[in-house]
Amino acid sequence: MAATGGVLVIYDTVIIGGGISGLQTAIQLARSLRHVVVLDIPGGRSLVAKTYRNILGYPEEVSGDELRRLGRQQAKQYGAMIIEDEAVSLEENSSGEFIVRTKNGVDPLVARTIVMATGIRDPFPAISGMGECLGSSIFLCPDCDGFESVGEPIAVIGAGPQAVEMADELSHYTQQITVLNHAAALTGSEDIERLKKQGFPFYDQKVRQLLHEAGQLQGIELESGERVKVTRAFLAFPGADVQTGLLAGLQVHRNEKGHVRTDQRTKETEHRNIWAVGDITMHSQQVAIAMGDGAQAAIWIQKRLREYDKQLHKKS
Repeated sequence: MAATGGVLVIYDTVIIGGGISGLQTAIQLARSLRHVVVLDIPGGRSLVAKTYRNILGYPEEVSGDELRRLGRQQAKQYGAMIIEDEAVSLEENSSGEFIVRTKNGVDPLVARTIVMATGIRDPFPAISGMGECLGSSIFLCPDCDGFESVGEPIAVIGAGPQAVEMADELSHYTQQITVLNHAAALTGSEDIERLKKQGFPFYDQKVRQLLHEAGQLQGIELESGERVKVTRAFLAFPGADVQTGLLAGLQVHRNEKGHVRTDQRTKETEHRNIWAVGDITMHSQQVAIAMGDGAQAAIWIQKRLREYDKQLHKKS
């Protein structure tokens, strides 16, 4: 891919990940007249979200799929290249350039700078009806979608301790909360007592199926056959996989969960010329923040590339 007619192409930036943060980075850099390529594969949290309702300019909601479609179109409009392929390795050569090998590409991509925008993979439970309801009436984030549960009977489906914490957060929006320990996780007596004091029912059993109409939750059937009437649900499972494995072996600090530490001002990692944006960084996982990350990183990448442009001009 990086070779055209036998001539090696060195991109200004390769962006690994074509979600919200990656596309925003690409738009900003392409508008700075930079030679940018985005590596994207299907999937990601934004495609799960069928109804974003907290984004400026979309009062009637917008889906993650639509945002990405528009973002890809806009990035291409300004000259960014988008390749549907998966990055399988990332390394730096002796000249300080980055080599990105892909799953299907014959030639590696070579770049002066790298943006990691690879996101998080969530452990969604295999429950009948989950695919239809997820992102419409079943949610992950109380900060994003707690408002949708105001005054509604809701369920928290998850692992005991995490589900109890989620229920506590959601109690700000509704007092009609049922906690379901679908993962059969050990739940401490203090947690159970806490739920009793709040008046929240607790079921230590799995969910058999979600009862819904066109993705709108109507109730939940438990493995015992008992049915719980709810109109919304939130998932609270541990084990979300932060997709930062490509950074192994590079001088990039990652915490115990894999989140990348970046400079708060520039979004650059400790490894010079590698930036990280979006959900893989240490911040609240919100679309608006992901967009801000992308724009901010792009501005500082442009500054760095301008420095290199001036150095090359002096040498010539």
